Amino acid sequence: MKNTFVALVAGIALMACSPSTEPTPVAPVEPAIAAPSMPDQTPPTTPPATDPALADTCNMAQYASLIGKPATDAGVPPASASVRIIKPGDQVTMDFSPTRLNVDLDTAGVIIALRCG
Repeated sequence: MKNTFVALVAGIALMACSPSTEPTPVAPVEPAIAAPSMPDQTPPTTPPATDPALADTCNMAQYASLIGKPATDAGVPPASASVRIIKPGDQVTMDFSPTRLNVDLDTAGVIIALRCG
């Protein structure tokens, strides 16, 4: 009788240690009645000032109101060593000058972006 009991306990222990071939049942997840609102996870619209290519080192903020206006507008600074007017298809050098203002135009000659470089 004692040998039968030891064999039974050993068999149960071996079954407990062996991996199961059946998938583990997963309890269904019930939807919450009212989920708490999550804060907007969109990145900030203001670029960090740590990247010199994104910092306002060329005073582009003073020209921000020109976006959407034609390049012939009176407030647009003329092309010079510190201002580069870039039309679609224009070839520009890849040198970076943090104090230079780049004025990007669309095909109609309207300002679509300002950036330093």
